[in-house]
Amino acid sequence: MAAETKDRLRKVLVESLDLQRDPATIPDTNLVNELGLDSINTIEFLIWVESEFSIEIADEDLSVDLIDDLGKLAEYVESRSQQAVTS
Repeated sequence: MAAETKDRLRKVLVESLDLQRDPATIPDTNLVNELGLDSINTIEFLIWVESEFSIEIADEDLSVDLIDDLGKLAEYVESRSQQAVTS
């Protein structure tokens, strides 16, 4: 499941930031440096993530760690999705 979520996150990254690269070339970690993300990019990306997965990212959960690591972000998205289904 996490692999599928990471693939979707890669696609969202490419689309939301209009990156001229194949989603498969997006690494799992070090995204901020690899993609040259700034605060505007990351907010835009997270808005797309919320929309794509029908979740809300809590303000207190926002961190560079969450954005910089697709594995952590995928786990977060999946846990928020499960919460949304059960609540």
